[in-house]
Amino acid sequence: MTKKPAVLTYTYTGLVDSVMTPVDIFSGVYDDAASYLTNALWDTGAELSVISPKVVKKLELDIVDTVSIAGINGNSKAEVAIVSIHFPNNAVIDDLRVAICSMSPGNELIIGMDAISQMDFAITNGGNQTQLSFAIPPFDERIDFSKTDR
Repeated sequence: MTKKPAVLTYTYTGLVDSVMTPVDIFSGVYDDAASYLTNALWDTGAELSVISPKVVKKLELDIVDTVSIAGINGNSKAEVAIVSIHFPNNAVIDDLRVAICSMSPGNELIIGMDAISQMDFAITNGGNQTQLSFAIPPFDERIDFSKTDR
């Protein structure tokens, strides 16, 4: 039997140039006591999810690997840790490999395509408001905007 997806929708005031949602980051499986509440930036241009060194220190994460990353400032190496992410709709992504990189102040987690590909995800901008909606796990049917009656 297919697990019923946990769904969540955020509607922002006006049109926004970045989409952020609250998340809890865990150092192990979701039941683990060590967690860190922060806002996550959703980035479809990022192959990997990324956390800040502050999160690594707070959760006392172990480094499990290194990875080559290419970004706006060129290529570099980054250490890798494993986390679980708990969303406000009680959806959880367990055992996500995340790169560790310094980010701009106030940004401690970037949700990349490694996580987004585990869900249905849509951003819409009707009515002059940005709205993010997602479901984990994804529905069996795909969304196809070309098949709407509008």
